[in-house]
Amino acid sequence: MSDAGVTAAKALVNDTLALLDRLTPEDWAADSACHGWRVHDVVTHMGFFFNFIADPNLVFPDNPSGKSERLNDAAVRERADWTSEQAVEYYRAQSDAGLATLAALQGEDLRDQPLDMLDLGTYRLSQLSDAVAFDHLVHLTSDLLQPFGPVDSAEVSVSAAIDPAIDWMIAGLPQMNGAALYPTLGQPIGLHLTGATDRSFVLDRDTAGTIVTVRETADLPADVATSSATDFLRWGTTRSAWRSAVTISGDRRHLAAVLDAVDVV
Repeated sequence: MSDAGVTAAKALVNDTLALLDRLTPEDWAADSACHGWRVHDVVTHMGFFFNFIADPNLVFPDNPSGKSERLNDAAVRERADWTSEQAVEYYRAQSDAGLATLAALQGEDLRDQPLDMLDLGTYRLSQLSDAVAFDHLVHLTSDLLQPFGPVDSAEVSVSAAIDPAIDWMIAGLPQMNGAALYPTLGQPIGLHLTGATDRSFVLDRDTAGTIVTVRETADLPADVATSSATDFLRWGTTRSAWRSAVTISGDRRHLAAVLDAVDVV
């Protein structure tokens, strides 16, 4: 289960609501650091994610690409002409319903049920709370708030959210990036995250098929990439270059090929 993800989602919703209460008209119209989206668009996107979770009858925008990011773009376009008051009302209503749903999805009868999420892969319903923690934490810290975004800095519950966010990224890596990662993994590599949390993982591939595996362990191989956990949120989503944030130990060429293939959504 991911009860920690539910706790993180609740904390990040409170952070977001506090932020929305102080946004100026200029803030709402400003370009965020999420390419092509204004602050307004990021807020409606976060509301839409909760809407997707809470409403099984939600009608999705047309999305012939079958890609999750294009679906998000389409949902943002549908809400682009809303007033800021409408955007806030939507976020408040959907986050309230979404948090209740996330808590319910931790129940024994639902938590392990599979959910197909387009090109992102298939996950347990209980993992949606980790997905929300990841989505909110990245959008708040990397897209909306300074120093990367346009809005004055504010308190964000990083300590509560960092581990669920990383859990989502690690669960997503083999599914979202497996096809690109598999050819590069000539041998296992280690990923050591520090700072807001301290966790270590090994990325490897099976010998019989084309499956990339990620397991958490302190027993790391010779090739290791070390990064702060908060930097991983940025370079692991290609918002910044890993070369400016990662310390390499071992075969740099091998590690570079693997890290170049990481792009978590």
